[in-house]
Amino acid sequence: MTRPATSRAVIKDKSGDNLYNCRVSMRTVNDTIISLLSSRRFFVFVLVFFVLESGWIALSALYPQAFDENFHFGLIKVYSHYWLPFLSGQPPHADAYGAVARDPSYLYHYLMSFPYRFIALFTHSQTVQVILLRFIDIGFFSLGLVLFRRVLLRVNVSPAFANVSILLLALVPIVPQLAAQVSYDDLLFPLVAWVCLQTFQAMDELRRKRPSFKTLTVLAIVCLLASLEKYAFLPFFFSVVVFLLVLAYRVYWHDLKGLWRSLTKDFRRQSRTIKITLPLLFIISTGMFMQRAGVNLVQYHAAVPDCAKILSVKQCSAYSPWYYNYKNHRQVLSGAKTPQYNIVSYTWKWFYWMWYRLFFTINGPAMIGSTIRFMNYPPLPLPSYAAAAIAIVGSLAIIRWHKRLFRNPYLNFLLLTCAVYLVSLFIKGYATYKHTAVLENMNGRYLVPILLLVAAMAGRALSLWFRSYRGSKASLSKAFIAVAVLVLFLDGGGVFSFIVRSDKSWYWPNTTVIKVNNVARRIIKPVIVGDKRR
Repeated sequence: MTRPATSRAVIKDKSGDNLYNCRVSMRTVNDTIISLLSSRRFFVFVLVFFVLESGWIALSALYPQAFDENFHFGLIKVYSHYWLPFLSGQPPHADAYGAVARDPSYLYHYLMSFPYRFIALFTHSQTVQVILLRFIDIGFFSLGLVLFRRVLLRVNVSPAFANVSILLLALVPIVPQLAAQVSYDDLLFPLVAWVCLQTFQAMDELRRKRPSFKTLTVLAIVCLLASLEKYAFLPFFFSVVVFLLVLAYRVYWHDLKGLWRSLTKDFRRQSRTIKITLPLLFIISTGMFMQRAGVNLVQYHAAVPDCAKILSVKQCSAYSPWYYNYKNHRQVLSGAKTPQYNIVSYTWKWFYWMWYRLFFTINGPAMIGSTIRFMNYPPLPLPSYAAAAIAIVGSLAIIRWHKRLFRNPYLNFLLLTCAVYLVSLFIKGYATYKHTAVLENMNGRYLVPILLLVAAMAGRALSLWFRSYRGSKASLSKAFIAVAVLVLFLDGGGVFSFIVRSDKSWYWPNTTVIKVNNVARRIIKPVIVGDKRR
């Protein structure tokens, strides 16, 4: 006996209802995820998480950490004996830090000498001094995350993408380790973001033909001082100058005198305080820049001259990085060592080691052969391979949508900045390799200042890519991909990498510190994929 047609219709309707309800449920979950990731509360959570993970490392890791922490802390102590940063000659007992009086990267050490002096009034414990200075550095880096979020939002990436990008950066293993030690890289990070925001504002004002004396002067002051914080800022400075000059010419090409009239008119509108303060600060910052970098260029024909051009070889030999390169260069000259890679094979090595040293982990010093070195462990697979996949997909998206992407002047500036910075890093690294025949200057931490700038370009490109697909599937895919990537990064990223891969050789000799890290390792290690030490 056959079933009536009405019965089949009822069954079909129920199936359709179930499918519709499933789709509605998926959209609800998707909307909830996107709403959560977009919220300011989530960003606050990311910021708190970053401070906690960096603070964990700052309180746990033995001094000195691997990224030249003893160099930076030592220079802070050198500058603590001077009220002004202008040194007439090599300070006493400072040969271990190179040609200090001509080093253009001194502003961080000079500024940090003041909190060091204050802390030293209350304690002579080096452990306490280092930990407190580490937390100041965590504050610098955290400020950078806040400013970089503003950069990302300014180029019109979604709040969800901005927040997720910052969390992923916080989960790159090298990032909290860098923030948790005394290093000038931590102050460079917010300075790069600040300069980007100031440049965006200057661009907007120029395009409206209303250039601001205040904006341009503040931008110039920050660029000059940031170049003294770390010489690696010079490519950013160069990019700002070139981009704004080209933009000003395109806007005022028919009336270049009009630019000067607009600036003088705006200057007259400023308050008396601004008219006095900003030119004075500009003169001071220019004088400070010329006193180091300018004199170096004139006298030694390099912004960062070789130590041996300033001090004797014996004095420079006390500075271990210089002496290492000096020994290797002598072997190259004698023929005992020769560079094995041409520029093509070197390029592959450069990209590989930059990726590797963003995700590798560093443990405490150990005896390797006849020397004491920091132990390195290879990257954990899930976060490192996920990052490589993101880099490839993001690059393809930028290439695919470059014509529409770079109609945005903000993104054009970020592209120029990242390109100039990467090229300068590569050229410096290759020149050093030809000089010493040793693969060095391939440290992933050098990429940290531009990772979120690259993310901004990739984010806009991916947004255009997703918009090319109609319907709700693209929206659902974005939420799924965001959650999947976060899960992959959480499996061994950030502080979890430090906890899993460290041991008591990397901790302060404190019973509580050792016990807490040992307990944390026993809890976390079973869920970390691929934790095989080699």
